[in-house]
Amino acid sequence: MQSYRLLILPFLILAVSFTILYPNFADRDLKIVVREDVYALPEAEQKILVNALFERWAKDYGKSSGWTIEPTGTLPPKENPFYTVKGRFITSAKINQISQENQSLVSESKNKLEPTWIETAIRGGKSLSIKLGLDLQGGMRVVLKGDFDDYTSKLKDLYAKELTELNLTLKNPTTKQEDKEKAKSRLAEIESSFDLSPMRKIVELEKAKMIIDNRLTTQNLTEPQVRIQKEQDAIEVSLPGVSNSAAILEILQNTETVEYRLEEPNPFVFKGQIADNERRMMDLGKRENTDIFLFQDLVKNKAGKKAQDEFLEGLEKKYNIPKDYKVYAMWARGNSAKSALLPRSFVVLERKIALSGNDMTNAQPSYNSNSYGWMVSFTLTPNGAEKFFDLTSENRGRNLAIVWGDKVISNPVINDPIAGGRAEISGSFSEQEAIRLANVISEGALPIPLSVLEMRFIGPTLGIESIEVGVKAVAIGFFLVMIYMIFYYRLGGFIADLSLLVNIIILAALLTLMDFTLTLPGIAGIILTAGMAVDANVIIYERIREEIEEGRALSIAVTRGFENAFWTIMDANVTTLIAGILMIRLGNGPIKGFAITLCWGIVTTLFTSLFLSRLFMELTVNRMGVHHLNLRPFFFGKKETTNV
Repeated sequence: MQSYRLLILPFLILAVSFTILYPNFADRDLKIVVREDVYALPEAEQKILVNALFERWAKDYGKSSGWTIEPTGTLPPKENPFYTVKGRFITSAKINQISQENQSLVSESKNKLEPTWIETAIRGGKSLSIKLGLDLQGGMRVVLKGDFDDYTSKLKDLYAKELTELNLTLKNPTTKQEDKEKAKSRLAEIESSFDLSPMRKIVELEKAKMIIDNRLTTQNLTEPQVRIQKEQDAIEVSLPGVSNSAAILEILQNTETVEYRLEEPNPFVFKGQIADNERRMMDLGKRENTDIFLFQDLVKNKAGKKAQDEFLEGLEKKYNIPKDYKVYAMWARGNSAKSALLPRSFVVLERKIALSGNDMTNAQPSYNSNSYGWMVSFTLTPNGAEKFFDLTSENRGRNLAIVWGDKVISNPVINDPIAGGRAEISGSFSEQEAIRLANVISEGALPIPLSVLEMRFIGPTLGIESIEVGVKAVAIGFFLVMIYMIFYYRLGGFIADLSLLVNIIILAALLTLMDFTLTLPGIAGIILTAGMAVDANVIIYERIREEIEEGRALSIAVTRGFENAFWTIMDANVTTLIAGILMIRLGNGPIKGFAITLCWGIVTTLFTSLFLSRLFMELTVNRMGVHHLNLRPFFFGKKETTNV
C-alpha cells in the first residue's frame, strides 16, 4: 500500500466532517421578533411585557448559557422590531420556550435562527446542527391512538343515502338484471371500504400524520417529530421545549370537519315536534327541563363529545326520527357579540353528507363590514364545484346546513343554483373562530379521531442533567479506553486512539448529515461503537504480535497482521450489523435510535480499523523510520522486532 499517496483521503474526509460539524460549535444569531401590535400598546403595558422577558432572561434563558441579547432592558425600535441573541448551543427547545413564555411580546412565527455560511453553502440555509431528543433537551411526548370504530361510523354516514338507494334497486322486482349487477358491484365496493385491514389503517394514519405535520408547522414549533407506531395503530408526537401542552393537544386531536348537509324538507315535521315540546315546557314554567336547556348544561359543564352524542341520539329515539336523518344543535351567540357560542335550538339534517371538507380549499377569514361579523370565503375543487352546482340546482327552497364539527353554524335557504366554484360561510364568528374554521378547511380534517394513549413531560432541567451524564460517560469511557490502549500496546495503542477519534468525528458528521435526532440510547450506541472499534484494533495487534514473535520483518508482520485479521473483524461486525438493521426495521423510539448509531458506527469502524489504522501503521513503519514496535504492556518486559 503506497501510504503517502493515500494520506490525502483521510485528511479530505476529516476536513468534510469538521465542516459539517462546525455549525454545532459556532456562535449563532437568533432573531426574536416583537409582535406588531405591541408597539400600539400604552408605554406602561409595553414596559410590563419587556420586564417579564428580561426577568426570565436573568433567571433562566441567559443565566448559565453565556448568551447575550441586544437591545437590553428595552423594546427594540419599530423599524428593526427584533432582539438579537448571540451564543453557542441555541437549541430548538430553548427557542420554543422563549416564544411560548412570552407570547404577548414575541411573534413566534417570525423567530429565526440565522444559518451559518456553511449551512447556506451546503443546504441553502437548512440547519446542520445535531438534533437533540426529548430526553436531552426536555419537552412533551404524546402518543395518540386512532379510533377506527368512529371512523367506520363516519364512513357509513357518508354512504348512507347511496346504500339505501342501492338496496332499493336490488329489492325492486322491475329492475333490470344489468342494473342489479351494477348495484351489487357498487354495494360490495362500498362495504369493502368498511373493512379496515392493517394496510388500510396505516394509509389512514399516514394521512393523519401529514395533517398533524401541517398543523405543527403553522404553530412554528421547531423540530417537531411525528412518527407512526404500527403495532398500536397510533401516532407518536415529540415536541421539544413545549410548555402550553393543553393548547397543543387541542390542535393535535382536533377532528373537526366542515360539511354541508340538507335539512329535512319543509314543513319541518321533526324539527316542529321538538320545537312544540320546548314551547310546551316553557309555558309550564319548566325551562330547566327543556331539551335545549339540558343540552346547554352539558356544554357549559364541559361534558365530552361522547356525552353530547348520546344526548342527541336520545332525542332521535324520543321523537322517532327516521334513520335517514340525524339531530344536530344549532349554535349561535346571544344578543351581544361577546356572549358565549352555545346551542340555541335543534335541527334535523340528512345523514348523507352533501358536500365534504375534501371538496373545499384555500379558505380565508375576513371581516364583513355589512353584518359587522367575521366570515370565511373558500374555493371549491373542480369536482366540488360541480357537486355544489348540482346540489343547489336540485334543492331550491330547501335549507342547506353548514356543519362545523358537530355544530350547525348556519342553515341558509337555497334560492338559486350557485356556480363559479367560490362560496362563503357566515355565522356568529369571533376573529379567532373564523381563523380556526379557515385552517380546518385549508389543512383538512384528521381522517380518524385520536385519543391520548400516553403523555409524558420531560423538564429542561432533566434534559440538561441527561446531557451532562451522557457527555461525562462518553468522555470518561474514551479516556479510559485510550489510556488502556497506550498502556498495553504503546505506539500501536496511540495509533488505535487516533483512529478512534477519527471514527467518532466521521460518525457524528454522518448522523448530522442524516438529520438524526440524538437521544440517550443513541449516545449508548456511540459508546458501544468506540468499544467495538478498539476491539477490532486489539484483534489486529494480536495478529501482528504473533507474526513478530515468529521472527518476521516488521513491515511484513504489519501487512500479514492486517490481512489475517480482516475476515475475523468483517464477520464479527457484519453479524452485528444484521442485528442492528433488524432493530431499525422492527423497533421504534429508543431501540431505533440505538440501532441507527450502532449500524453507522459499524460502517465507520470498518473504515477506520481496516483502512485508516493500517494506513497510519504502514506510514509509521515504512515512512517515519520506526524500527522497533513493542505490542506488549510495560510490565511484560521488552519483546520487539527490528524493521528488517
